[in-house]
Amino acid sequence: MNPVRAAVVFTSLLVFWLALSGRLDPVFVTLGVISAALLTPVSEHLITAVLGRREERPRINLLALASYLLWLVSRIPPAGVSVAATVMHPRRAPRPGVVRFRTGLSSPAARTLLANSITLVPGTMTINVEDGRFTVHAFDPPSTADLASAAMQRRIARVFGLEPDDPPKMEWDPIHDELPEDPA
Repeated sequence: MNPVRAAVVFTSLLVFWLALSGRLDPVFVTLGVISAALLTPVSEHLITAVLGRREERPRINLLALASYLLWLVSRIPPAGVSVAATVMHPRRAPRPGVVRFRTGLSSPAARTLLANSITLVPGTMTINVEDGRFTVHAFDPPSTADLASAAMQRRIARVFGLEPDDPPKMEWDPIHDELPEDPA
């Protein structure tokens, strides 16, 4: 790992440690420095696995990334309200299921961003990603609207300068059969 990259990785890990611990006393700072120092050389393999080898790495459009992150943050509150409304409403039962779809995002970094973005939005969670095929648990079918329309995939494609995705064919598998009517 080159020294500049090692310094960036070390600093990022240390800042993350300090942000999560929320403490600046000597013990926590020392543990953070030790942890970051031990993880920095190990992270080279992980960075290469996610981003690819240096010559394969896509260029990231920072303006598109900032736009995507703002869009993603704007999707979280309405999704949370929708999940909460379903849980709180006595006659509106959730319809959980697993949805499978394939994405055309060719970059491992783009697929990683998609998988993590899906999990950040309330009502959806990425279960598995394998060669561009995603398996996602969804609270109900409407939770997958941004995936079904490829809105999320297209925005991520812009970040990495990739060809935009067409709306994927979604395979919905309900987790359980319809519940019987309550006789009471």
